[in-house]
Amino acid sequence: MRYAKATSKKMRELSSQSYERELRKELETLAEKFKSWQDNQMDTWDLEEAIHKFHNGVARELYKRYNYLSPEEILSYALFQNIIAYEELPEEIADEIKMMTDIIYRNNREVQECFDETE
Repeated sequence: MRYAKATSKKMRELSSQSYERELRKELETLAEKFKSWQDNQMDTWDLEEAIHKFHNGVARELYKRYNYLSPEEILSYALFQNIIAYEELPEEIADEIKMMTDIIYRNNREVQECFDETE
């Protein structure tokens, strides 16, 4: 979809904030491993493995998500995951993003219910 320049800019900024918030959360987990290493509760090789897993795992997935999805998809995902609040969305697109999020949530819930029924 085409949006006004100011709206597009706000969407990109909010997408970037979402990326930073999600990455920060993951980095805090990694920082705890550094703390364990500094406190001699973890050896060097375990820390190195944690860094490797972070780099090749969650950091790569976040990079792909936030660099390959459209701002609309990112904002819908971020709203669904409670990374951003509805009130942070630009007013002119808030309802559209909320609708996309509701569709994702409904589809996700239906898929989960199918898995629950097979167990």
